[in-house]
Amino acid sequence: MSMTRKKKRGGSRLKGKLSDSMQGCLDILKNLQSRQEAGPFLEPVDWKRFDLPNYPLIIKRPMDLGTIERRIFDCFYATSDEFAEDVRLVWANAQKYNRPESDIYRMSETLSKVFDKRYGKLSKLYTKKSRKKSQHQREIGRKDRLQFKDLMMQLSGEQLSALVGNLREQCPGALNKDSEGIEVQIDRIDSATLLDQLQFCRECVKRNRQGRSSLQQGPASKRFKHR
Repeated sequence: MSMTRKKKRGGSRLKGKLSDSMQGCLDILKNLQSRQEAGPFLEPVDWKRFDLPNYPLIIKRPMDLGTIERRIFDCFYATSDEFAEDVRLVWANAQKYNRPESDIYRMSETLSKVFDKRYGKLSKLYTKKSRKKSQHQREIGRKDRLQFKDLMMQLSGEQLSALVGNLREQCPGALNKDSEGIEVQIDRIDSATLLDQLQFCRECVKRNRQGRSSLQQGPASKRFKHR
């Protein structure tokens, strides 16, 4: 499900503010990347360059710290546990392919211990926070996303611009910029962000219906289209 807003060509890749939990994950990742042992794990294994023809036969799900960093900024991870699963996959792959006495195997063990210690602290912190907020949160379903799409179509031009700005800050991976404009990929918006922006859209539509809005832009249906 996606919507496209017409906009002029140009601009760089959109990045914005991460959620608190994802920022914590990024901090852990940066710490791992800065360590001396991290060298072999920073980028995908170039098995052709190193003449390792059996690598793709043994390692079915390659993963590296650089890919994980890009996924964080692309809002690929819905939860911090998904992030942790990928990080642990890096160590698991290294230990599956390399011998226990090898340097890479040992470095992966060292980094695995560092990661588990730091991530354990992060998990405890956000488990406590999530319990406090649990009564105010709920899971987002298909019905919510359809409602969000419908509300977007009722926004004025300025309200749409404000919505895109909100998404750019909270979940930039949900915005896809191409030569025709900015596409809002609704299915890629995380639950917390979608709940926030649903409320934003409801308030805008309510003001519009009551005739109190000073925004006199054209209807959203003329500015958006289905891909």
